[in-house]
Amino acid sequence: MKRQNRKTWSALIAAVMLGFGLFTVTAPANAALIKTDIVMLVDESGSMSTIHNNLRDSIGTFASILQNGGLDAQFALIGFGFAGDSIRLLSDFVDAAGFASAMAGITPVGADEPAYDATAYALEALPSEQPGLSYRDDAVKNLILFADEASNSDNYFDADSLDGVLKDNSALFNVVLGGEFGELIDLALNNGGNSFDLNELNTAVQSEIDDFVTNFAEVKLQETVDFCAENPDHPACTDSEPVPAPAGIALLSLGLLLLTRKKLG
Repeated sequence: MKRQNRKTWSALIAAVMLGFGLFTVTAPANAALIKTDIVMLVDESGSMSTIHNNLRDSIGTFASILQNGGLDAQFALIGFGFAGDSIRLLSDFVDAAGFASAMAGITPVGADEPAYDATAYALEALPSEQPGLSYRDDAVKNLILFADEASNSDNYFDADSLDGVLKDNSALFNVVLGGEFGELIDLALNNGGNSFDLNELNTAVQSEIDDFVTNFAEVKLQETVDFCAENPDHPACTDSEPVPAPAGIALLSLGLLLLTRKKLG
């Protein structure tokens, strides 16, 4: 009876060690968060007021999904199309709460939408002025543009020249558009991003807003992870891979050894 109890306890201990070892080997015990600096470029034309409100109210959910997925994200806000100052910095990089506060500065009274110039401005490439954004050297640059018109009234950039700026900065580019604006969509698809339907955010139905924000955040998260998989030498990606925990490997080995001895005995 005692011998049987010893065998039972040995098997139990071995199983626990094996299970815990497997868990700690497969879990990202020492994984680092991927840093990403996200610039929201928001059309300030008069038809965008509902979008502005929904973006402000949902940024916390968006940020939480990114954080839970392993991103260290911060947010900057640029408005474009505002009457009298067609491209302007409304906030340098802040957390989600700071971004929501900065959205109070968005004013839907513009008419022109120089989306190409605004995107170049976000990357410090506009000849006339630069915002001086405090990008982190070890972060993935993520630009997200919200607009309900095709780019117009640009003074410096077109789609082709902007594509070069995006690639020079290794910047991911997403567009949330109120129409089939082919050149903006192509820019996103050619620079690691996607195109989304602005009309899904232009609603008062909360469940529809939640669905859009969740899907958008999950796609944005996957894009950033994919970027690091494809660019492992990028400063944001060099320390972001999960590594096995040494203790887990040791427990896994010991558990296997005990189980093997039990079978041989």
